[in-house]
Amino acid sequence: MLRLQRIQRLRRRTVTEKRDLMGWVFVSPFVVGFLLLFLGIFIDSFRFSFMDVKVEPLGGYTAEFVRLDNYFHILRVDPNFNRQLFDAVRNMLFDIPILVMYSLFIAVLLNQKMRGRGVFRAIFFVPVILATGIIDKADMRNSVLNAYQGVQGIDNGIATMQSMSGGLFSGLELRRYMYQMFDFSPALVNLTVGAAENIYNVVNHSGVQILIFLAGLQAISSSIYEAAKIEGCSGWECFWKITFPLLSPLILVNIIYSVIDSFTGSTNAIMNGITASMRIGEYGTASAMAWVYFLVAGVFLALIGLVASRFVFYQSKE
Repeated sequence: MLRLQRIQRLRRRTVTEKRDLMGWVFVSPFVVGFLLLFLGIFIDSFRFSFMDVKVEPLGGYTAEFVRLDNYFHILRVDPNFNRQLFDAVRNMLFDIPILVMYSLFIAVLLNQKMRGRGVFRAIFFVPVILATGIIDKADMRNSVLNAYQGVQGIDNGIATMQSMSGGLFSGLELRRYMYQMFDFSPALVNLTVGAAENIYNVVNHSGVQILIFLAGLQAISSSIYEAAKIEGCSGWECFWKITFPLLSPLILVNIIYSVIDSFTGSTNAIMNGITASMRIGEYGTASAMAWVYFLVAGVFLALIGLVASRFVFYQSKE
């Protein structure tokens, strides 16, 4: 009897309650995984940030409480941490708008009806596979390639690839060209050169965002566009009056995802600094760096999410 009442109560749930329940079902793997695997590490990391931790040669470790000395060291003594933190925030604020706009532009193009659309979509997802580091790890495990790279005096092209990864354009040449041909202001030149040098990174990190936008574009009913065209709306008007508002929740999702990806990327100097401190046994310093970085990232994530969410259009609420 009790089970029957429970089933009847479940069937009487509203659509909103069912959607909320499905949301919890989708996030439950992360919640369970965090509680079982990461919660203990999370607590230990916070505890170690106030301690001087030393690993014993025969196993185990000793931890001495040093109050805020680790935080004082990274914020007032370490000459690199504050600069790297500022660079990480600046790069994030500069890259995210370009990355989201580029992803939206490519997704709109790939959503058009054309021959070979599936092939083009696969091509734009290739950077995601490359960004996972699979290719790098495969290269590092290739003993023949490693031996070849170890021979001095042979140009194996790695240096060229590394220079390309830093930017597809020569910043110095582009800056000189803009000064000579257009007489731009230094601020505009620096902004343009920075964007040009960052094209590779933008393309390399846009695969997931493009897929999210593509899923959102395909979820918009074609009947809305048909009704708009009957009313005389142009393609430009359809984009700004229909596509952009309905995609605004996914724009917020992509902004949040891109911010997290920017703060935790493998090329991030602070993440590499934390890893380097761990490798040399400075666990207390590494934990303090991680917690300061986590708090800064959390504050910016909350601010960006709060500002962006004010411009999001939720169809179910209107």
